Amino acid sequence: MVSKQNGNGNGAGKTNGNGNGKTNGKTNLSGLAVATDRSTKARAGAADAGQITRTEVFDQPVVLQQTNLWSRAIVWGIVGITSFMILWAAFAKIDEAVPAPGQLKPQGSVQPVQAPVGGVVEEILVKDGARVKQGDVLIRMDTTAAEAERKANQQVLVSLERQNQFYRSQLGGINAPAVGVNVPPEILALTTNRAALLDEIRLYEAQLGGDSSGAGLSAAQRIRIQAGLREASTRSSAAQFEVAQFQQQLSQAKSQLAAAQKNLTIDESIYGRLKELAIQGGIGTLQVDRQEQQLLESRKEVDRLTQEMARLEYAIAGANEKMQNTMAVTDTDVLGRIAENQKQLASIDTQLNKAIVDNDAQISDLKNKLSQTMVTLKYQELRAPVDGVVFDMKAKGTGFVATTSEPILQIVPGDGLVAEVYVTNADVGFVRKGMMVDVRVDSFPFSEFGDIKGEVLQIGSDALPPDPEHNFYRFPIKIRLDKQYIETAGQQIQIQSGMSVSANIKIRKRTVMTIITDQFTRKVDSFQNVR
Repeated sequence: MVSKQNGNGNGAGKTNGNGNGKTNGKTNLSGLAVATDRSTKARAGAADAGQITRTEVFDQPVVLQQTNLWSRAIVWGIVGITSFMILWAAFAKIDEAVPAPGQLKPQGSVQPVQAPVGGVVEEILVKDGARVKQGDVLIRMDTTAAEAERKANQQVLVSLERQNQFYRSQLGGINAPAVGVNVPPEILALTTNRAALLDEIRLYEAQLGGDSSGAGLSAAQRIRIQAGLREASTRSSAAQFEVAQFQQQLSQAKSQLAAAQKNLTIDESIYGRLKELAIQGGIGTLQVDRQEQQLLESRKEVDRLTQEMARLEYAIAGANEKMQNTMAVTDTDVLGRIAENQKQLASIDTQLNKAIVDNDAQISDLKNKLSQTMVTLKYQELRAPVDGVVFDMKAKGTGFVATTSEPILQIVPGDGLVAEVYVTNADVGFVRKGMMVDVRVDSFPFSEFGDIKGEVLQIGSDALPPDPEHNFYRFPIKIRLDKQYIETAGQQIQIQSGMSVSANIKIRKRTVMTIITDQFTRKVDSFQNVR
């Protein structure tokens, strides 16, 4: 019979000594051993004392079985977590990044500002650290000498241009006075002679044309042309009068010849009849001889008059030729004078053209000098080539002598900074243009200020050799920054050129498993090199 309550609290009764109530009295094996031992001792003690009554002791072993709930939970928990970690490592991907140290640099190169022409500084408008815009005046140079040279060259240029304008007007036949024109005396004398020659030529041309009105000529020229025309007219009139006289004599000779020829005809008729009568004996021979003599005289008269007519015709032809020669001599003389004047005029024109050419050469040279002077004056104001910040100002005050060989100051472009970093030749394999980058500025702790996102902008085409600053082969990489400031507590702190940075270039995504196996593979590979 089993007691309902075990004195040790380990029995199979409904309640145990440990307060487990109706719960199963299963305990650990050590509790079972203790209970058995105590039961045995109790029975032995009772037998010895003789106090055992009717109690039936079942001397049977009691087997208590422990529950497996917690052990199963722990085992399955470990298995589940391990399986989850393996699955997560197999499928979860994280960014693999390549570290790259470097520093911030201007996106464009630093722009040196130097004077294109040497000079003395007159005014400095900026200081080191000043932020300027493209085109802002930085420094003004002394323009006194350049301005004086410009004015002198400009005056000479205007004078030469006016001279050429005057010379060309003279060549064009416009006798404009040289008012306000600084013409050399010898050239001015040439222009005066040229004007006189032109007037002389116009006079002779009017004389050749017989224009006695003298339109466009001066009073003296009109008197000269009228005198010349009168002289030519007198010569022509004398020649014409002589021709008229010869023509009158010729007319008389023609009349006389006609009468003589008529008389000759009559005498020949009379002589013929008288000769027939003499033959018949009607008259004497004396009368016939007289008539024959009369006939001979009539023939002589006709011959004389015929010769006279021929002489007069020849004389008339000679007089006409003389008259033509007289007029031709006058025209030839005038034409000769015109030709001589034109020759002198051509010589003067040649000299004027030479003066124009010389002036044009000087004008071209002066224009070049003026252009250079204007450029020099323009360069007397040094302007900012780009937006940026002024630094390395060498001119400390007015009177500084600027040279063309050294810059006066430099400007860091303000169009944004880029991170110029270096990647070892062992890590550059997966780096590509356009990859995302986390840029940490060393001046601002990452835990407090965070980083700046960026993008790979440019990758060097070849590795740079080691130098004292970098003792490894490296590829230069430029990174474009998404912002030009570090933001903290609602404030923006501008980053500056020259700050050191640490960039993490996200080259690809890898599963955790591949990273672990990669480390394991490296360890295994390292064992192969152990001797």
